[in-house]
Amino acid sequence: MKRVAISTAALHLVPALLLGVLLTACSGLRSKDEPDRTYLLRAAPATGTAALPGVLSVLQPVVQPGFDTDRILLTRAGQELDHFAASRWGDALPRVIATLAVQSLAGGGGFTHVVEAGRPAVASDYELLLTVRHFEAAYESASALPVIQVAFDCTVTAGTPRRVLGRCDAAASEPAAENRMTAIVAAMELATQRALADVRAAAVSAARAAAR
Repeated sequence: MKRVAISTAALHLVPALLLGVLLTACSGLRSKDEPDRTYLLRAAPATGTAALPGVLSVLQPVVQPGFDTDRILLTRAGQELDHFAASRWGDALPRVIATLAVQSLAGGGGFTHVVEAGRPAVASDYELLLTVRHFEAAYESASALPVIQVAFDCTVTAGTPRRVLGRCDAAASEPAAENRMTAIVAAMELATQRALADVRAAAVSAARAAAR
């Protein structure tokens, strides 16, 4: 009988290869050979409560290293950062978050006027800086459904020179109903809406307290 030698190095590759195969096969996610699809996130509808008078300027958000991309990110056990194949946001993450923040903080329950800093230049009464701590689909294992993690730090300032009116931590998680991009993006939208609702409440509270 002919014997076939298999190297130890090759055997060590088997678990890693199986993990990648399981993640792709079980998830139903798109192949790297397919054209990229672009996904959008929508802000939650404004509430019926009165808006706070004044102009809020949303500064360019700060993101964690590795997050300044238009790729839709995921993490695996062991703090491995990766992205979904053939799937992206409509712009780099800082612009995506800034646009959503403008939409989420304007109108009922927020401020009467909200603008993105520099688009165009407008004299503002308040400024909001967001730091993105989490914005990813977290996989505990290759067979588990991902849980969306969204977390922002916020700082509200006013006056010249600027003084800090308040800070907040806003976080939300949302399990994806399926391991498919449409379900993952839907869960990201829900988690982002909830986190930005907390940011809106904190920013309005800080501005109201400063106006007393």
